[in-house]
Amino acid sequence: MRTRAFLACLVAGSVTLPSLARGASLDGSVPVLCAITSVTDCARKGDCERSSAEEADVPPFVRINVPQKVMSSVDGARTSPIANVQRTNGRLMIQGTQNERAWSAVIDENTGQIMATVNEYDGAIVLSGSCIVP
Repeated sequence: MRTRAFLACLVAGSVTLPSLARGASLDGSVPVLCAITSVTDCARKGDCERSSAEEADVPPFVRINVPQKVMSSVDGARTSPIANVQRTNGRLMIQGTQNERAWSAVIDENTGQIMATVNEYDGAIVLSGSCIVP
């Protein structure tokens, strides 16, 4: 119940997340928690439509732990190894592959905003949201 209350506050406060992120380290030195707020599902032929995390089968919240090189759902049931990490111009970039998919994410270290993609042979999912240091 406590986790649900925290997650509800996180979603309700998504407007303030960028200001909260400024005081924390989003450079990959510590784990971060990201809320996915927008999902777009694109087919191979280029047709894209807005979706939800549930419809696209992606977790609505993810933990990104660069020191341990793993990205996971909040409950830990779904994990993916982080294969590549790079920082440049205030951006943290991470990439990985798993189950015939490639994924990548870019986190703005100043605002906490995240943009990510999950790519498959027949399409891609584009995700955006906000990250904080919990």
